[in-house]
Amino acid sequence: MKTLSPTEVRANMTRWLDQAIAGQSIGITHKGRIVKLQPVPVPEDWAAQGYGLTTAELDRAAANLIKAGDKHLASGKTVSWDDLKKRKGQ
Repeated sequence: MKTLSPTEVRANMTRWLDQAIAGQSIGITHKGRIVKLQPVPVPEDWAAQGYGLTTAELDRAAANLIKAGDKHLASGKTVSWDDLKKRKGQ
């Protein structure tokens, strides 16, 4: 097992995530213990479960969001991300 400090992991998180996904055993030390970094299976309907919705309800909500977004885009009232950041003073 490759064991790293949190500082080492933060410096190159993507590398360690990629290696864990590839099956390499990666551990991160924390308060004298080692925490294993590993992928876990996620059910396809995790979002539905997380929000207490059925898969069908979640699908309808997504379709409604896409429809509303398309309507907003067609109205010509949209702004670019850069313009939005400027308005927020970022």
